[in-house]
Amino acid sequence: MGLYSFPGWGKTSLAGTSVELGQTLIIHSSLSLLPSRVMNLPKLDEFEADTWEQMLEIQEYLRMSNHPYEWVWWDCASIDQDVLLDDVWAGTIAEKPGRAYKLGSNGKPTGPNLSPTSGLDKGEYGRNMERIQQWIRHMVGARSFHFGITFHPHEGQHPTNDEGGTLLRPYLQGKNMPEKACGYMNMVAFLEVMEDKDKKWRRLHVAETPRFYAHDRYDAFLPKGYCDEPTMKKVVTAINASRNGGTTPRAARGRGRRER
Repeated sequence: MGLYSFPGWGKTSLAGTSVELGQTLIIHSSLSLLPSRVMNLPKLDEFEADTWEQMLEIQEYLRMSNHPYEWVWWDCASIDQDVLLDDVWAGTIAEKPGRAYKLGSNGKPTGPNLSPTSGLDKGEYGRNMERIQQWIRHMVGARSFHFGITFHPHEGQHPTNDEGGTLLRPYLQGKNMPEKACGYMNMVAFLEVMEDKDKKWRRLHVAETPRFYAHDRYDAFLPKGYCDEPTMKKVVTAINASRNGGTTPRAARGRGRRER
């Protein structure tokens, strides 16, 4: 599942409701702090990853071990890609310090290198993009947990239709990155806060409109194409009902085939 919304609109809280279905893990960087209402949930663990070594560590654990998790979320990819880019850059300047610093005759830094040749270039951005694609691909392929990613929104080209114009879509920096991420997801949903004169509520959209991109390969919320005051239990129950008429969330029945 790909879940995107503006900051503060509740995407992390919605991910946290996965605890109703079983043990849940949220992977995030030190810049993506979990709200206290999520951190204090029972059956929820968090893993902080600021480097690619840590991202690969948790991936290896989830792919190779007998882990306890029914749901795993990466929250929030739009922020974490920049944190991980810093890690790529750290590796670059460890090998080539002249990219970041002026070097004295003794080879030691004498100050920042602010010349046109300093700073990140296509190599760093490309390596980070490649690693993100591979990490998502391997997480999707693990097939021992339900998997979700949260994003911020970004107004850009339609992910699958060149003639679809611009609309809100999940944000990942880099050419074709949103398209590739959306392609791995069985459901891409836009979460927004609705308001009238009497109240506010959250609505999860899973049907595309001219305003935002979304898709639902299960047709779980037809004909409306949305769910008000969503929880992951509501989402999974609707998916199962659309697939086989079931009413018990598949995630609560143990590991086997899982949604993403």
